[in-house]
Amino acid sequence: MSSNKCDAYNNPMLSLSIEDRVKALVHAICDDPDYTGYDTPIARQVVLTSVTPGRTEWEATVQPFMCNKSKNLHGGAACTLLDNLTSTALLTIAREGFLDGGHVSRTITMTYLRPVPVGTKVRMVCTAVSAGKRLAHCTGQIETMDGKLCVTMVHDKAVIPRPTNSKL
Repeated sequence: MSSNKCDAYNNPMLSLSIEDRVKALVHAICDDPDYTGYDTPIARQVVLTSVTPGRTEWEATVQPFMCNKSKNLHGGAACTLLDNLTSTALLTIAREGFLDGGHVSRTITMTYLRPVPVGTKVRMVCTAVSAGKRLAHCTGQIETMDGKLCVTMVHDKAVIPRPTNSKL
């Protein structure tokens, strides 16, 4: 990748459509040869199915490496999925001077309602509920394709302002 590439993870290119911003973020996690983080193999499983302002929807099939010994989606894998994907909901409402410099998890509350067996196709819905200058509040959920709710997340994030070029 070229050195002048947009760092979609920390510094989104706001001139892109909201769908292309979201795709660029996932690309930054999945396809950057200089990044092979914990979230990379899990993020490679998701397919974007819907983008609207404040909301993204995804689909994936639960793979064996995402599961615990009981062959159900591991709680940590579910959290990793929703942690990454709730950020995409914020990207859909970012604009110059607002949510344009990134954000980090402040608190995550997970609720596991039912097991998700290996091989299950799931839908993940992520919503930006509220966002301000310093904090953002998102929700995420994992449900089966027939609408059974399996996992919910409440995700609060600290907003990181984009650095300015001004001298102090």
